[in-house]
Amino acid sequence: MGEIERLQEHLLLIRRGLGWTAVEFGEKIGVTRQTINNLEANDPQKAKLSKTQYLAIRKVIEDELIASPDDMKMIQNLLEILVDHPDQYPEAERQSVVMKAGMIAPSILAKSSTRAAVSEEWITMIGSGALGTVVAHSVTPLEPNMI
Repeated sequence: MGEIERLQEHLLLIRRGLGWTAVEFGEKIGVTRQTINNLEANDPQKAKLSKTQYLAIRKVIEDELIASPDDMKMIQNLLEILVDHPDQYPEAERQSVVMKAGMIAPSILAKSSTRAAVSEEWITMIGSGALGTVVAHSVTPLEPNMI
């Protein structure tokens, strides 16, 4: 499975972690809410993330990382572990990350918590060790030869 497929697999979790509705996310990358919903459904019959959509999504996320780096620790971590370099982390750790993010990301979307507050909580949840060190690093910049 490549980066495009991995991003699509975790797109709903990432979008919620960013605090964007499907409409807001679609507007940022130039597609409809329905396209976002179809992509997040992970049903190849409905929609498969294209290379162009992948690049648009990564650019929008990269811009957000630059604008608000302290608020994006969870997103940085999710991209690193689930999309960019999953082979560097045991399956159990990846599943733990998905579970933990799945518990707290909806609070950002619901506006009951801020990305900054969730970033602080995320650092505590992940703790020390291999996954904890990922939080301190930024996401690898998007390069043309990434895909």
